[in-house]
Amino acid sequence: MSEERLERLEAQIAAHQEVLIALAAALPEGENRAVFRAALDGLLTVKGQEEDPGFDPDSSFAFQYRVADTIRAIVEGAEARSKR
Repeated sequence: MSEERLERLEAQIAAHQEVLIALAAALPEGENRAVFRAALDGLLTVKGQEEDPGFDPDSSFAFQYRVADTIRAIVEGAEARSKR
């Protein structure tokens, strides 16, 4: 993949993350926000390593962990922004 393409993809991902943070922060307190947060919390659970502490994660586990880390950043960003 070219450097230009990689930079474009990184910018697009950052833009999507900012839009998601803004949307999540705009949700009013109440049932809808609680349901949304519960759904996101369910996505934060990385499965596969809990059963075997000596497990050497493969690439799919590493990808799942990076996805969960990004979701966590979106949730934390939305919570911080909604408290302003």
